Amino acid sequence: MKKLKRLLIIPARGGSKRIKNKNIKKFKNKPIIFYTIDNAIKSKLFNKIHVSTDSNLIKKIVKKKKLQIEFMRSKKLSDDKTPLFKVYNFVVNEYKKRGLMFDEIWSIMPCAPNLNVKDLKKISKFYNKLKVKYPVLAVSEYKVPIEWAFNIDKSGKLVSINQKLQLKRSQDIKKKYYDAGQFSVYPGKKFFKYNFIKKNYFYVGYILPSRKSVDIDDIEDWKLAEKLH
Repeated sequence: MKKLKRLLIIPARGGSKRIKNKNIKKFKNKPIIFYTIDNAIKSKLFNKIHVSTDSNLIKKIVKKKKLQIEFMRSKKLSDDKTPLFKVYNFVVNEYKKRGLMFDEIWSIMPCAPNLNVKDLKKISKFYNKLKVKYPVLAVSEYKVPIEWAFNIDKSGKLVSINQKLQLKRSQDIKKKYYDAGQFSVYPGKKFFKYNFIKKNYFYVGYILPSRKSVDIDDIEDWKLAEKLH
């Protein structure tokens, strides 16, 4: 069994409902997935870069970057309800069958054009400094305290989720963070021991500024990401 330093998985399924062909749609002057691929190649961090897709169209476009997709993802793992960790697990298992293991398993989203080479190198340094190699997850800070949130009832009335905390000043409330979804890093040695379905895991947060953590779900998000690029 040959062991390599880093595997990068770019999960890019073909089906996208809100933005058609989102993962290969032109972002400014090139398919959005090319930003992730170009940054990964320029960083020189990765021994293997695998675009995980079920789409022959995406496969064809990725080939323009001289990346060979060694195996395709099944349709069963390509619906919008499949947890991404199942996709990562499938890819790592496939490479294991081919006699390859990795010290680090990385994932970067195909729609993360505002991450750059410097960011990837900083993330790598951050991970290497961890005394215990837990998975690292990209997070961003909530702009305002989530304790100030409201529900809206059937009549349209605003209902505070916590009236006591609603009156607290923001500086008196501890900062909260959300999953930014741009990247994750997993230790290869412990990879198959994690059970993300039963929540048998622990993450370390890497804080991304909001300009680098736009989750592109609809056309408004897309326009915002372009403005911030």
